[in-house]
Amino acid sequence: HRSQSWVSTCSQCPGLVRSMDDDTTDLIARLCTRIGMIMEDASPVALTVAAMSEPERAEALSQLQRDVGRINDLMRGVRALGG
Repeated sequence: HRSQSWVSTCSQCPGLVRSMDDDTTDLIARLCTRIGMIMEDASPVALTVAAMSEPERAEALSQLQRDVGRINDLMRGVRALGG
């Protein structure tokens, strides 16, 4: 099988696997950092929504929903990478 051949080749090149692991870890960290940035931006909106007018609240809730969707998308990426 092609995948078995690749695994065999990789087992002979531990530096390559380590490099891929480092790259994966770095990508997971970047995705999680982005999640944190979205949460940081969303926090003041979420904490002040009660003081908003109806139209402002509707827009804020829509933005929060979009932010939650982006966080979920990024989290799926983290999970797909093995995080």
